[in-house]
Amino acid sequence: MRARLSSAALVLALAAGCLQAPATSGQTGAAAARVSQLARLLDAGTIVFGSFANFSGIGNAPIDAMTHSVDENIDVVMYDLEHNPFDVEDMRTYMQFLLDPGALVEAGDMSVSKTVIARIPAYGRELVHNTWMVKSVLDAGVHGVVFPHIETAEQALTAVRAMRYPQEPDAPDFEPDGIRGSGAAVAARYWGLSVPDYRAQSDIWRLDPNGNLIPWFIIENRLAVENVRDIARTLAEHNIGAVLWAGTGDLSVSLLQDQEALAVAVDEILAAGKEFGLPVAMNGAVDVARRIEQGARIFMGGATPEARREAGR
Repeated sequence: MRARLSSAALVLALAAGCLQAPATSGQTGAAAARVSQLARLLDAGTIVFGSFANFSGIGNAPIDAMTHSVDENIDVVMYDLEHNPFDVEDMRTYMQFLLDPGALVEAGDMSVSKTVIARIPAYGRELVHNTWMVKSVLDAGVHGVVFPHIETAEQALTAVRAMRYPQEPDAPDFEPDGIRGSGAAVAARYWGLSVPDYRAQSDIWRLDPNGNLIPWFIIENRLAVENVRDIARTLAEHNIGAVLWAGTGDLSVSLLQDQEALAVAVDEILAAGKEFGLPVAMNGAVDVARRIEQGARIFMGGATPEARREAGR
């Protein structure tokens, strides 16, 4: 089922949900190959570049998706539901247009599909009452969730629980136990897996050997920066693969536009990620080599050939 797969066969495979990911949870003796391109790149120590969709009211999401799907500079796309209406149906439409039939035919599996992460509107301090938002975007098939204004380790663990299915009591990775409800048919089809295989592989990266879901925690206010080392330490102690995102937009507002304080805060976020082995995401792609040395692994926005070359891509 490699490049000889016809376009007609591809359509049928997608419709049936049988176009497989590189490997399934039935693989024994080793972890299954990652479904998420983002997880595969981070596993390999590769610097990642991303872009935005449905952000600031600019563009037409389906048309943007077709452009994003063939943009070799982009590895991951963040679909924004924080600053735009929480419309999961529109996001699902974008995600379907993001699938590139030609690339899928050539690969013969889903390994070439770009990673999609969704930013939800609920802040960390509101999350305990809004975990339904996490379930909604995951059930659409996204590969990660972006949580704005995460301020404490407790909020981060609440986010992780919302992304996980309930675990077997004797599972070595039981904690933090999941609360996600069942309803995986759409997500499984998007990943090219059966529902049982999707459930096996839709756990948290690093925490589960087959995990593909990655939580992103935006550190974007004073309290969050004060607690960022505790947040990173707690995630590392639980072996949770998460991204710390230095959210310079809101962080600048929280620091009353004090650019010196902002620079110090960004350095503290980078230092926490580097100390505890968590990838840090940056806004833009400026001074790439120095930021990589500080611990940055993901650059959101500014995904250019020049930036990628600076990062060794």
